Amino acid sequence: MKKADFLKGNIEIQGSKNTVLPIIAATLLGSGISVIYNCPMIEDVFVMCELLECLNVKTKLENHVLTVDTREADYAPLPSELTGKLRSSVLLLGPILARWKKAEIGMPGGCAIGLRPVDIHLEGLMKMNVDIKLHHDVLMCETYYMQGTEYHLKFPSVGATENLIMAAMGVKGRTILRGVAKEPEIIELCNYLLSMGALIEGIGTDVLVIKGTAALESCDYCNVYDRIVAGTYLLMAAAVPSDIRLIGIEDIHYIKNIIHVAGLLGVTVVKFENYLSVQSSGKVTGGDYITGIYPEFPTDLQPVLISVLLGAEGHSSVTETVFDNRFGIVGELQKLEADIEVLGQKAVIHGGKRLQGHTVKAKDLRQGAALVVAGLMCKGYTTITNISYIKRGYEDIVRDLQNVGVKITYI
Repeated sequence: MKKADFLKGNIEIQGSKNTVLPIIAATLLGSGISVIYNCPMIEDVFVMCELLECLNVKTKLENHVLTVDTREADYAPLPSELTGKLRSSVLLLGPILARWKKAEIGMPGGCAIGLRPVDIHLEGLMKMNVDIKLHHDVLMCETYYMQGTEYHLKFPSVGATENLIMAAMGVKGRTILRGVAKEPEIIELCNYLLSMGALIEGIGTDVLVIKGTAALESCDYCNVYDRIVAGTYLLMAAAVPSDIRLIGIEDIHYIKNIIHVAGLLGVTVVKFENYLSVQSSGKVTGGDYITGIYPEFPTDLQPVLISVLLGAEGHSSVTETVFDNRFGIVGELQKLEADIEVLGQKAVIHGGKRLQGHTVKAKDLRQGAALVVAGLMCKGYTTITNISYIKRGYEDIVRDLQNVGVKITYI
């Protein structure tokens, strides 16, 4: 890819990866056919479908429409070869236990972005009367019956919240979850379960009250847009003079925090009926930023923000509060002659210096996207390797950028 001078055109924002994966897992809670619209055609979805097929679930994904048929679903262990490809594979633990009262699943994989233990998932399940053993990186879970409980999450983990909500569908009695995550993905999952016939109170708050139910009905779902993909392009616009439209964004509620930061960086965002008009002069305004749990600025966009701040004059900083080791991008950006130093959980960016194109390597999903953004700011050509990570969450980042005039191609 080559340095971009001006971005102009339209980008269609894909369906949300982080929303659709738990909803695909939740289809196991009903017996029937579910249709999920606006489903992203990405690697993580393909792997989740493979995992469902291990359970004799039929899946079909065409033109962003995913059909899931669970009528003949049957219990089976989930192999480590598949679970190791996908962090969200652990989300199948809750619905499998709710349906069959036993589960055997290889430890989940995914991006190496710091410590991401599943202890909160397991602790909550044990409170629901599930016996759990770990043998050679395989979780073996079993229960005679799942019992309603009250559990306070020690950290508002999105994945643990999703898993425990789905597990609670199969318990006897009422489950109260305190200190839960409040991300948009949680709200969407709860609303989907309500459509299936679940009984959930407190949606959108940090306390959820869930009543176990014996029967849920399969139903359809229209997936929301991907707020992290939209955020990637909103922040990108700060670094390069831009006049672009982000299509498919009908409601900005879930990305108000990102729009706010984009505005601080120098981006003007105007909401129209089903798109955002995004404009900037390409002159980045520096500052000090902190990631946090929703509704704070998302940690998933922290690497992109660091890349963009390389275009700001003077010193800026980004403090990471969610993961313990998410500055892996710094070494790769330094290959582009970026001046960044990491001080504990803070990255200090000395911006305004000319970046030089080079060959860099994506080491996780969001870091890969951030390297693409950095490449737009570099003199000469930038080559990014290991792009399989990017394809886990972005349908076609090359196509999207070509649509706004970037000289970028697969090699």
